[in-house]
Formats: sequence, C-alpha cells, structure tokens
Amino acid sequence: MAHPSQSAATKPRLLLFPGSLRRDSHQRRLLDYLAVLLEGHCRIDLLAPDEVRLPLFNQDLERDADTMLEVMALHGRFRAADALIVASPEYNGHVAPYLKNTVDWVSRVARIDPRHAAVNPFRDKPLLLCSASTGWTGGVVGLQDARSIFAYLGCLVAGEQICVSDAEQWVQAGGFQFEPGFADYIQQALARFLALVARLQAGAAHAAAEAAHA
Repeated sequence: MAHPSQSAATKPRLLLFPGSLRRDSHQRRLLDYLAVLLEGHCRIDLLAPDEVRLPLFNQDLERDADTMLEVMALHGRFRAADALIVASPEYNGHVAPYLKNTVDWVSRVARIDPRHAAVNPFRDKPLLLCSASTGWTGGVVGLQDARSIFAYLGCLVAGEQICVSDAEQWVQAGGFQFEPGFADYIQQALARFLALVARLQAGAAHAAAEAAHA
C-alpha cells in the first residue's frame, strides 16, 4: 500500500472484529496480520473476545443494568468506527453464535434507549469481510451468511473479501506467513478498501459542508 499521507487525527478509525471466542483463533491471527499492514494508514481498534462479556441475547435482560453497560460500551466502539473489518469463522455454513450474539445486542440499542433511537452504528458503514479456515473453501460459505447479516443492518459490504484456506499450513511462529502472490492480493484488497473508506469520508464531509452553508 502507498505510504500514508494523512495526519493521525484524520486517519480513519477501523474496528477489527474477530468473530470467534477461540483463544488461538485463526480469525484473530488473520486480523493481527491485517493490522500490521494497516499500521500507519488508519487508527485500529481491535475488539478482543475477552472484552465482550455478554449473555446469550434475551430481551428480558434489556432491563439488567450491568448487561446494558456492556452493550452500550460496545455500541460506542462500533459507532466510533469509520469502517469495519470482520473475520468470521464458518460453523455449519453460518457465522459463529458469538458474532451473531454480539451484533444482535449492539443493534438493539436504538430500540432500548430513546436517546439512541436515530443512531444505527452499522448504517452506511463500509465493511470488509474475511475468514480463515482449515478447510479448502476458506470459510466462503459462512461469509455469505455474514454478508446477509451486515447488509441487513445497513453496512456497505465490500464485494471483495479475503478468504484463507488450509489455514494451518500458513502458520509460522504463531502468526500467518503467506506465499507472495496471496500476500500481494491481501495488500491490494486492503488498499482498495481504504480507498473506498476515504471516498465515503470525503463525500460525507462535502455533504456536511454544503448543509452547513445551505
């Protein structure tokens, strides 16, 4: 990717969400790999599984103060992000229950708290999907489910995605090391995604400026 030219204050904030609870998850390993490539180009907020302490979604728990404190903290991190990168494992052709449960809670805030009735932390937010799997498909079937979920919530899901098949063979010293051709593809995919984020930010800034002078 090209050398970053933006100041730290204007660089986009990306929330990286590994959708697996597994301690040695390939999803976290993949996002760690992407985070190194993104360094200097954006501000990164990696949502580690041990930071998400939510029960299985239950509307009765929307009256539980401790649960809602956790939900609101997560809602704030999704809302603060300019874009999302989600790494989702494939479980029986779908996303992991942990990922879906997290999204279900965060998306409920607008219905629970009137102060956030107009706030959808997913709406018009660019999102890049990726997956790493020990199988030959690279988790692509599960990403179809993820694409449906996040598009329904209002995300602008990039058509391009990153799928790592036979993940175990790429693990070296605890991290991923890919062959040059695939590593180059990942860099290009990230560059295209960041360019999309930049265009959307510029368009939003222009619209805001016009509205202020209307």
